[in-house]
Amino acid sequence: MTSMTQVFYRAPDIVAGFADRAERARRSVVHLHGAGRGVGTGVVWQSGGVVLTNDHVVAGTGGRLRMQTLDGRDLPVRVAARNPDLDLALLHTSADDLPPASVGDSSRLRVGELVFAIGHPWGQPWVVTAGIVSGLGEAETRNGQRVAFIRSDVRLAPGNSGGPLLDARGRVIGINAMVFGGDLAVAIASHVVERWLNDSQGRRARLGVGVQSLPLPEGVLNGRSRGLLVVSLEPGSPAEQAGILVGDLLLHADTVSLEQPEDLHRALQHTDGTLRLRLLRAGDIRVIDVTPGAES
Repeated sequence: MTSMTQVFYRAPDIVAGFADRAERARRSVVHLHGAGRGVGTGVVWQSGGVVLTNDHVVAGTGGRLRMQTLDGRDLPVRVAARNPDLDLALLHTSADDLPPASVGDSSRLRVGELVFAIGHPWGQPWVVTAGIVSGLGEAETRNGQRVAFIRSDVRLAPGNSGGPLLDARGRVIGINAMVFGGDLAVAIASHVVERWLNDSQGRRARLGVGVQSLPLPEGVLNGRSRGLLVVSLEPGSPAEQAGILVGDLLLHADTVSLEQPEDLHRALQHTDGTLRLRLLRAGDIRVIDVTPGAES
């Protein structure tokens, strides 16, 4: 009887605490607009106006985006980086006082945990819905990268895309991306988002080269299975000045073997001078020294 009484009196406190965490999390959620209409949701991921959303939210807007904040501000926002394979986009706004979300470690998430989402379904602003984690898994992107995702029964609708999936403590553990099978919501795991964000920011700021992982035919390079294909170069960047070309296949950066974009980011973060790149160009192995810059 005592145990039941304790549970009875604690229940309102638990509910109130959940509501408090949801209210705090809503302050880090923005409503994205393009061409005069709502297109989705974004999450203030870092201080300094760094916002994350889905790539499909910004696709078709021509980069003409604005966002509304919970406190009523209407702000311009620009697209800083996109990854269609991961369905992620990095946005920047000039407002540097937006409260960043608390980000949790999705790699420790378990099936059955309570989660909730915040977004703008059908244009209704800052709606909160709740559910449980129903599954955890991986999917392979078009470039062969394995990506962790989270399935839940949180109710989502058009307008929720790009918004946060949060755990019971109010920490973001995913970016909501789609509804599968009519009732299961799919979110990109936060540790995948963090890895891409760190790689994207590091690459743009230090080297100025865009890459994607490329599978290699068996036997091409003594059993090596993957390399990093250069798909873009920033004009005037250290990579361009050193002679890197679009279409080069990067194999090593100093002693780091380059198979995934995060490998290049790791090499950039640990160099304190010239980075020696070993690459394949038109069937020939070449070595090019690049001095990463402090800014893009």
